[in-house]
Order: sequence, then structure tokens, then C-alpha cells
Amino acid sequence: MTKVSYRESHKYEGKGAEYEAYYQNKTWQRFLWSREKQIIMKILEKYFAGKEVNLLDFACGTGRITELLENHVKTSTGVDVSSPMLAIAKGKLKRTELIEVDITAENILKPRKFNLITAFRFFLNAEPELRSAAIKALAELLDEDGYLVFNNHQNSGSPWIRLRFEHYRKKNPEGIYNVMGIKQMTKLVEGAGLQIIEIYPVGFFHPPKLPVSFHLNCTIDWATSKFKFLNRFSESPIAVCHRKRDSDNSKAGK
Repeated sequence: MTKVSYRESHKYEGKGAEYEAYYQNKTWQRFLWSREKQIIMKILEKYFAGKEVNLLDFACGTGRITELLENHVKTSTGVDVSSPMLAIAKGKLKRTELIEVDITAENILKPRKFNLITAFRFFLNAEPELRSAAIKALAELLDEDGYLVFNNHQNSGSPWIRLRFEHYRKKNPEGIYNVMGIKQMTKLVEGAGLQIIEIYPVGFFHPPKLPVSFHLNCTIDWATSKFKFLNRFSESPIAVCHRKRDSDNSKAGK
């Protein structure tokens, strides 16, 4: 059986509504989203205070990230290849330009530049060739002093992800279960002339089949994230990247 490319995986009718429900009904996903919102706003304050922001939300899907940011930026643009996902986004967004396009095949956004590019829940899911094509297309659109912010929602450094990965491989030795570590994230961005300058950890305690309350997870994340050497053990780290400069010293825990 031929694996469907990630490009095609979200195009079927009803995918947008299905994706929205996933984030509304799953306790762990609601927790991750609450943390991601906090961190995204912290990044905006830290790196863009007093600056006009031109946002590109790549693989914007149903517009979660774009909706959070569109009233905090000067211009807001979202791109995706999925009509059903964009249909949901159109109902939520007020001043965002939404474009249905695959910029890895036709980068119609050139020669525009954006000083904030976000890409959530994309790179892990994409096959290696698509990851590389996407990061290079985004690097072409990143302003000289801009920042790319992306997440890896199945970090192989997380003990819970490693446990689920090993369990899956025992049952499905020929199956595909995507995981990606900090080193792979670093190699990915460096291949496009970028570098990770900071990593924000998200999600430390996610034991399989053991319900953990929303508030307990918040407390664990708050306490654990104070120790940078633990970044690599979080389940869904968020990376802040910019153009590689020889004088920079990466703050990321590699």
C-alpha cells in the first residue's frame, strides 16, 4: 500500500470540522494549546516589542495560530493546501489573507517578506523530502531580521513518546510512526540557512492511558520548564529560529 503524501492527507471533505473537534474534546490537546498560546504571545513580546509584524502562518489549517495573532500584527497571511481546513479558518478570521497554495511547488508569495513565520503541527507529520522543501521555501520568505517559529509535537526525547514509539514498532514493524528529536530539528533548519536560537518546552507528563488533569499538567510544565537542560525531554517543544549568523551562540538545548 502506497503511503499518501502529507500534502494530500488533509484535503478530504470534513477534515476541517474533525480537526477542530480534536482540539476541543481531547484533554491533552487542550492543555498543549493553552501552553502554546502562552508561549506564542511571550515570543511576540520578547522578539517583536515595538515592531510592526508581518505574519505568515504556514500550513495554517483551521486558523488556530492565525486567529490568536491576527489582532496583534500589522498584516496576517495564512497558506494551506486543504480547502476543508481553510473553509473553517475563513469563518473565524477577520483580517487575514488566506491562500490555498502549495508553496513547495509554486512559491507565489515571492518576493514578499515576512518577519514572523509560524508553522505548527507540520514538520513532524511531513515526509523528509517535504520537510526540506517547506523549510527552504519559508527561508526564502523570511525577512533578514525575521523569526520562524515552529513546533515538533512528537519529540523523540520525551520518555512518553519513546515509550509509545517502541510499543507501536513492536506491533507494526513495517509501519510509520513519525518522531523527531532536537538534533533533527536543528539539522532541518540549518539545511535552509537558519538556526534555532531558543527552545520553549511544552508537555512533560503524558503517561499512556493514565488520565492527568489539566491543572496538574499546567503545574508540572510550569515547574519543569524552569530548568533548560530538561527542554529536550518535553513532548512538543517550540523552536524560535532566525538566519544563521556566525556570531550567534544558540541557546537551544541540543
